[in-house]
Amino acid sequence: MLDKTALTNLHSAIQEVIDAIANKEFRTASLKLEKVNNTIDTYIDTSSNNETLIELSKYQVLAQHLQNKLNESE
Repeated sequence: MLDKTALTNLHSAIQEVIDAIANKEFRTASLKLEKVNNTIDTYIDTSSNNETLIELSKYQVLAQHLQNKLNESE
């Protein structure tokens, strides 16, 4: 199971993407979002705990929504 620090770091990284989008720094947001997606994928690949997978899926959906916003802005 992921520790609370890993999820807190993931949350912070998502917030950085949101902030970059709000500041119209789309290239920065895109790079940060790619890193977030890779992190989420790694966590999903290495976790077998259902609660953790559910939590990660929430971040995955949010990351997809942010990707869609970035695509709209280009």
